Parts: sequence; C-alpha cells; structure tokens
Amino acid sequence: MRILGALAILLSCSNAWGCELSLVAPAASLLKDPVQAHTSLADDALTVRFTVASPSINAKKLLAPNEHPYEFDVVEVFVTFSDSGFPYFEYEVSPYNQTFQVRIVSRREHHEGVDLGLTSTVEISRSGWTAQLTIPLKPLGWDGDASKIRGNLYSVLGPSKKRSYWSAFLPKTTRPDFHRPEYFKPLLQC
Repeated sequence: MRILGALAILLSCSNAWGCELSLVAPAASLLKDPVQAHTSLADDALTVRFTVASPSINAKKLLAPNEHPYEFDVVEVFVTFSDSGFPYFEYEVSPYNQTFQVRIVSRREHHEGVDLGLTSTVEISRSGWTAQLTIPLKPLGWDGDASKIRGNLYSVLGPSKKRSYWSAFLPKTTRPDFHRPEYFKPLLQC
C-alpha cells in the first residue's frame, strides 16, 4: 500500500520529460533537430513546452478569415485516454499564440474551433520561439490515471513549398498525416 501511495505522489508531482521531434517528411530538411518538447503533469493538467529553433518564422500576426495556424509554423498536441485512439483532442499554437482546437470523435466526425480549455503562452526570440500549452484533462474525461494519457506531439515549419513535418512518434513518410491514432503513445514517456 505504501508503494502505491508513493507512486501516486510521484505521478502527481510536476516532473518533466523531454523528447526531440523527428523529421517525418520530406526526406531531408535544412533544419537539424529544430523541435524539442517537454511534458509534465500537475493539478490534473498536461503541460507541453515546445522549443523551436529556426532562423526564420513562417507566420502571420493576424490570420485572415478561414486561415488556420496549421497553414503556417505551428506546434501541435494530440491527446486521448482511449486505447482505440478515439475520441482525441487536437491543440495547435502558432508563433503569435493563435490557437486552434478540435475534438475528433471518429475518422469522419470532427468538431473544429471548439473550446477545450487550452491556455497557451508564446515567446519569440532571435533563435526561434517557445510555446507552452496547458490542457486541463478532467473536462475531457480523464479518470486521473497518468498511464492513460496518450497522443502525439507535432510541428510544421517553413513556407508551403519548403515545409517540414516533425513528430514524436510518427514514422517517416512521403505524405504526412498527423491524424493517425495508431501511432499514439504515452505522452509522459516523452
């Protein structure tokens, strides 16, 4: 019983893990390991901090109607608590702290532009930008079991003809598709 209590205390602490996102597509990029992500869990919220190292930023300070952050430089977190991968929740943040949130119920049913409780901050520097996303998990249906927090971490960088796609868990591919829940893994292992 003491071991379970100690484990519960460890899981509720604000411990941080980290990973380097890998290039998914194209086959090569001028950017070398530009995205680091660190995850932590505290107060029933998942926090993901991305550090993006890039000589330039492909973003607009003001998006036009019907433009979305994913059309420019962006970091993304996909989260689920289900073994099947559905439903899952998508969170995007741009270098100018523009956000986009989606509830994906199934392969065919998506609810875009919903408020899933995301709070975010962004800082731009000479060497790139950082974004911190904080996602409250209980309103999404999380039961408090840290091992059930699964998903993936992504980034899209560069102008449209020279875009590079990065992920924590997706394999290399010729056509990147972030909506692949079969590749979701425990986010706190990252």
